[in-house]
Amino acid sequence: MAVDVAEKISFLDLAKRVLEKAGKPMTAGEIWQYAEQTGLASLLQSTGKTPEASLGARLYTDVQKPTSEFVKLGSRPAKFLLKSLASSIPNLQQQLAAQPSPVVVQKTFGERELHPLLVWFADATFGAHCRTIFHEKSLRRGEKQNQWIHPDVVGFSLTTQDWTHEVVQLAQNSGALAARLYSFEVKISLDFPTLREFFFQAVSNSSWAHEGYLAAVDIDDDPDFRAELTRLSQSFGIGVIQLNTSEPVDSTVLLAAREKSEIDWKTVDRIAALNPDFKEFVNSVAKSVKINQPALNGFDKLLTDAELDVHLKKMLGK
Repeated sequence: MAVDVAEKISFLDLAKRVLEKAGKPMTAGEIWQYAEQTGLASLLQSTGKTPEASLGARLYTDVQKPTSEFVKLGSRPAKFLLKSLASSIPNLQQQLAAQPSPVVVQKTFGERELHPLLVWFADATFGAHCRTIFHEKSLRRGEKQNQWIHPDVVGFSLTTQDWTHEVVQLAQNSGALAARLYSFEVKISLDFPTLREFFFQAVSNSSWAHEGYLAAVDIDDDPDFRAELTRLSQSFGIGVIQLNTSEPVDSTVLLAAREKSEIDWKTVDRIAALNPDFKEFVNSVAKSVKINQPALNGFDKLLTDAELDVHLKKMLGK
């Protein structure tokens, strides 16, 4: 497919062109892959950090509109099709019915058992070193005084690790923080009944960091739910990660976090005063910045692919 490099299109325009050419239902991932292969992806006005997730979010939001040119078919994974093509595809419903049944998450494990998967994903995606924060170690205060302040998992990446020594010294002397801080709230499932509580828990727990994420395994793909999740993410800057316990490599950032330029040091100080794990995390970041190398005493072990596979199979009872 020839493309006009001077032309600029939106995510929805891109999806429309791909589906017109392919003439069949496709997942957001398949649409993006096709767009990359044909050069259409180069025409986007803006892609951001996670263009595939952005494409999916646009489609999930758009299909709920009566005027949408798209229709959503099936779930887990959902596929999209142009309404104009629905009548021209023979045996469409039979094709959809013949698709493999989705893997149903068996919620027989605890949230902390997902931490090794998140740690593995954060390392692969953000280059972040992570540590679990054990809430039970915190100083006891009033019944709700410490509520929604502790993140489940925290992480950092050094932004100057590959720089020359002279530039690192200059950056350190300028007072700029040579690390990016991350906060993660981990849940098993996310749907309408739990959305508000879990999302604003992530907002509260992640207010101090450069980037904050809400991570879950089973995320409802109902269009109305995805639209509301996208709206909240755009309004409050919290990203959303979908963890895949069957195929870890297919875990993805559904919605990218909005990066904060400044750290909320007052909140950092408050959490450090309450929780020894977080205090040690802050100390490790300070040491890492000073030596320009990760100092990871007490951090969660980064499992190898094989070790993670064993952990997940044991967790799922396979």
